[in-house]
Amino acid sequence: MAFSIDLNLLRTFVVVYRAKNLTAAAESLRISQPAVSHAIRRLRDHFDDPLFVRTGTGVRPTRFAADLYAEISAPLSQIVAHTEDGTRFDPGTSQRRFRIALTDLGEAVLLPRILLAIGSPASRIAIEVVPLDIDTVVRDVLSRDIDAAITSSPLPGPVSQETLFQDRYACLVPADLEDDEGRVRVEDLRRLPEARVGNSAGHRAITEAVLTLGAGVLSRRPQVEVPRFTALPWIVARSGFVAIVPIDAFSALPLPAGAKLLELPFSSPTTSVHLISHPDASAASANAWFLDSIRSALAR
Repeated sequence: MAFSIDLNLLRTFVVVYRAKNLTAAAESLRISQPAVSHAIRRLRDHFDDPLFVRTGTGVRPTRFAADLYAEISAPLSQIVAHTEDGTRFDPGTSQRRFRIALTDLGEAVLLPRILLAIGSPASRIAIEVVPLDIDTVVRDVLSRDIDAAITSSPLPGPVSQETLFQDRYACLVPADLEDDEGRVRVEDLRRLPEARVGNSAGHRAITEAVLTLGAGVLSRRPQVEVPRFTALPWIVARSGFVAIVPIDAFSALPLPAGAKLLELPFSSPTTSVHLISHPDASAASANAWFLDSIRSALAR
């Protein structure tokens, strides 16, 4: 697709496409909503396509808009990064918006530490968090839809992967359950129903390792599967389930009164928590600064 058009219009299009909402896009771009609407109208005239259709909560892209986004999002991100890099990135004055993919557990435990490392509340840098989907994160990083991701499983594909820290697993159990010197008893793991986080959260390989070590103890089919880690303590507390969870993260979270954290009755595998980024990310000073901020925030 060859065309000549104002790059600022295309940048507005990309932000609206991602936000699926004109008001949210205007806030992200730090411009008025009428300015966003005017930009989209100009693009509609240029491409002779509606681009976005209104919904009850915002807008939905047309098929043409989806194709356009797939074609321009990566090169546009590169152009913006190189333009900003050419003026020397200054975190004290920059209004750059970074996008990072995290699980809900990452949002609750890791994100506050990252925000502290990035700067003071007066900083004009913005952080947008998107839900981590382990099946699409490589594509999103390579297309520069996101600047970084944090996962608990290594990923296939030509992305940059580095270990931030090590974690292991423990068991959430009902608070009134008797324990064996801080460990959950084997008979209770066999007896109680299990709740588990789905594969999209990125703990698939580690969950399988735990199940292998606990062969004959844990069922390979959980009775309930949820998409978010932070639902598990409430399921355990109120419904009498058990759940295998990352111990460091859940040790840092307040648990409901009806749940507690116990060690497993067998050796838990150690898992590496990875920082995922584009292989060329460090070539631009803005991205290099963002990745360094994450490293320093989460260093153990």
